[in-house]
Amino acid sequence: MVFVLHRGSLEDFLPLARQVTRLINEQTGLEVAEVVPVKRIPKTTSGKIQRHLLEENYAAGEFDAELRELAALRAARQGPEVGSRTAIEDKLKNICDAALGGKRVDIHDNLFEIGASSLKLIEIHEQIDREYPGKVDLTELFDFPTIAELAQHLQSKLAPAA
Repeated sequence: MVFVLHRGSLEDFLPLARQVTRLINEQTGLEVAEVVPVKRIPKTTSGKIQRHLLEENYAAGEFDAELRELAALRAARQGPEVGSRTAIEDKLKNICDAALGGKRVDIHDNLFEIGASSLKLIEIHEQIDREYPGKVDLTELFDFPTIAELAQHLQSKLAPAA
């Protein structure tokens, strides 16, 4: 959980939440379950952050309404997928959906922004390697962080072999 001081609209918070998720994921490999906007960070009289109060407030449901609204905004922005996908995109999307169970993954979503941890990336890479042995290096998931980009890259590697 990441609590971020934010006093603006929730719509303005969405890009910030994605960026926080991506940066934490890229820099530490940790999976961010939720980025929670808070209007006030509780502190002691000496100025230390009272993390336990944020945790207690979260557990008590204090942020539920905002989190539901954020989920609705994300879904509305994402909308239905349009256009046809290639066979490679379909396979990669199925692999990512299975590895990231519970998260809605669009082929244009940055895997880091949706919170794919380093362990999940390894799992995704292992599945890709089963489908396309030796064609994708783990580091290429960082270079091509969306399903669409990775599929295009993979297609370019497969084309000379075809």
